[in-house]
Amino acid sequence: MIKISLLPPEFIKKEDRKEILALAFLLVLICAGIGAVRYTVKLASYSKLKQHTEKTQQELNKYENIVKQVETLQTTKNILESKKNVINVLMTRRLLYPHFMEDLVNVLPANVWFKTLSTKYDGTDKLSCVLSAEALDNFAIADTITALSSASFFSGVEMGAINTQSGQKQSSTFTLNFSYQGKKNNG
Repeated sequence: MIKISLLPPEFIKKEDRKEILALAFLLVLICAGIGAVRYTVKLASYSKLKQHTEKTQQELNKYENIVKQVETLQTTKNILESKKNVINVLMTRRLLYPHFMEDLVNVLPANVWFKTLSTKYDGTDKLSCVLSAEALDNFAIADTITALSSASFFSGVEMGAINTQSGQKQSSTFTLNFSYQGKKNNG
């Protein structure tokens, strides 16, 4: 079979161009459609992620406030516990100094007077004491040392310097270092 074309060759070339242009336009249109669909999907995904991020940020802010409250409560708890511990220490040792003074006064002879008394608590129910006193004579000083050394609550009695002053009334000042281990009290 023989084909005979009655159309001029310029027209045939123009027809081929129209088909090619139509195919190219269709191809561009398809690519643009695919791109638009992908853009829409990505935009929706971005929108979802943004909403999720905002929601997560709100939860984080809420938890940060809760954490701050917990830290504040923890600080308050620590302060209250330290106060409670101080009160417990004071309650358990509240009678240490009265017992110390009572025992010391009962042991000292009548002709010895305190000038100064300093104590240092070492945390183990033991008082380190430095006593500066005045006595009428050396026998009173000896009686004081003997009484402190023989009492069960006092230990480590050490004698310091003795200064004797003469005048109308002769008296001697002396210093003693010793430790006091008080009675255990429960209340």
